[in-house]
Amino acid sequence: MSDRYLVRPDRDGFSVYDVWTGEPAVIAMTPQTSLSKADAEHTAGLLNARAQRGERKVLQ
Repeated sequence: MSDRYLVRPDRDGFSVYDVWTGEPAVIAMTPQTSLSKADAEHTAGLLNARAQRGERKVLQ
C-alpha cells in the first residue's frame, strides 16, 4: 500500500500533501504547510499510520 500523505518542499519549508486530493493536509483547520522537514515527516508518518488502519475521518 502506498502512502496517502507525502512531504514536499514549499516556499517556506515543507508541506504534507494528501495524494488523493492534491491539497495540503489539514489538521484542526490548519493547513500543514511551512513546516520544518522533521515536523512534516513526523506529521505525514502519523497521518499515513491512520490511513493504513483504515481511518477515513477528515481531520478538519
